[in-house]
Amino acid sequence: MARNSQAGSSTAEVAVLLPAVAILLAVVAGAGAVGGEQVRIQQAASAAARELARGSDPGEAVGTAHRIAGGRISVSCGQGGGYGHVVVRSGVDLPLLGEVQLRAEARARTEQQP
Repeated sequence: MARNSQAGSSTAEVAVLLPAVAILLAVVAGAGAVGGEQVRIQQAASAAARELARGSDPGEAVGTAHRIAGGRISVSCGQGGGYGHVVVRSGVDLPLLGEVQLRAEARARTEQQP
């Protein structure tokens, strides 16, 4: 007489589901890293644009962006049409997707000097 045995079925279920759980955790961690970096570079772009709007040197604005977002960013800035304009670019390395390029842009109206 044969018995229906369930012995070892939970081990097989875990073995099947474990890769899916690991991928899900990698995706969640990657999304958090991308979100955090996007917020950081947006804050850097905004602060650098405010520096330009106050009449600071573009080198100071770039330094402000690097101080906020770190040294791995690229910053381009300029002024025109009464606005200071800053673009900050950065990349985030994700485990399964490779590098994701991020971009943040900010403008600030140039203050009138009395």
